[in-house]
Amino acid sequence: MSPRTTDVWARALTATLTTSADTQTLNTARRLLAVAVPQLNVNKGFATAKFPRPDGRPARARLLVEELTAAQWERIEAAIAARTPATSTIGDDLADPRHTAGIPLLPSTQDLSHHCTCNETPAGPCAHTLAVGLLLAERLRTAPAPLFTLRGRPYQHIKKRLRDREPPAAPARVPSPAAPPPARPATDHAPVIPAQQPAPMPEPADLDLTTARPVLTGPLPPPPAPLPELPAQQALVADAAHRARALLTGTEQPTGPDTGSDLARFTALEHGAPFRQAAMDHLGLDTVAMGHLTLAHTHGGPAGAAAYLHRYTLDHDVLARAQTDIQPLRPAPNATVECEDNHLTDPAAGIQLRYGPDGRWHPYLAPYGTWQPVPGPAADPAAAYRAARTAARAHRRTR
Repeated sequence: MSPRTTDVWARALTATLTTSADTQTLNTARRLLAVAVPQLNVNKGFATAKFPRPDGRPARARLLVEELTAAQWERIEAAIAARTPATSTIGDDLADPRHTAGIPLLPSTQDLSHHCTCNETPAGPCAHTLAVGLLLAERLRTAPAPLFTLRGRPYQHIKKRLRDREPPAAPARVPSPAAPPPARPATDHAPVIPAQQPAPMPEPADLDLTTARPVLTGPLPPPPAPLPELPAQQALVADAAHRARALLTGTEQPTGPDTGSDLARFTALEHGAPFRQAAMDHLGLDTVAMGHLTLAHTHGGPAGAAAYLHRYTLDHDVLARAQTDIQPLRPAPNATVECEDNHLTDPAAGIQLRYGPDGRWHPYLAPYGTWQPVPGPAADPAAAYRAARTAARAHRRTR
């Protein structure tokens, strides 16, 4: 799909935010963004960011957005896909509900709610939540993905549906050979014309083999299909060199057990970072999930990424022994522990352990309702559980 602007979405969201805020709070929000732009995290139903405060405790602001239902998304996707391929793109035209089955993608004031740990304005938006909204609006100016994620449907899902409906390109027509001209009867006045003779070979040219000349006089032509494009080939060469250096220095990690694990390793490197969006499209992940995959690789290597992406069948005795090992560490020892596949979950503590293909337990927390990896994978489930509790305490201190 060709790139399209979504500037109208940015202006509309800014207008929605500014109409529900007083001038003083709005000016404070703009000053916050003028001092430093925080990292914006976008998930289904909310966007969040942290802002420094004079007392040293950061303010964690959340802008909550009403999610659309599955039935509403089905109607929206059908309306987008029903358009001609020339207009089946994500752009400003989708700000008009007439193009989305009468269902507005842009949230109204009633679809927004504000929550912040600063507790300055519990009845309405504070400067921190307004700053999150303004930062989100600026992101929407060129990237439509956050709005789709907020409203409950990953942007990659929409793109895949549009790609799937595009008709395959018609095969090139091979011209049929021209019919030979009719033979001309030989007469006394029309002599027979002999068949055309091949042109004589040219005389050999004098070549200067002593003067140095550049081999390339211009950029290389694009590689023919089905070879990857030149930037991708250059990244593959850089990756091969990187792995060779790691092998020679003894720092080479084991190869990931699947493509997803290797993509996590590849996109975490400088030469693989430009292909992050392509990896997200291939794996069907949104921005938040891709960030969690990167964290899983950072904390646990290729096996950590595999444990994030996949479920594995694990012997019940292994799960039972792990549950026994973590029992003395649980803050609510009488609460239920859930065991499913290779996942061991303590809902009361908000901790989950995932057994990876490397024989280690990888710890997870769900501070915002979605399980995300934290540091400290270990072969001992009790050690991994302690690492998760340490990460939980550190998270509470930063709130």
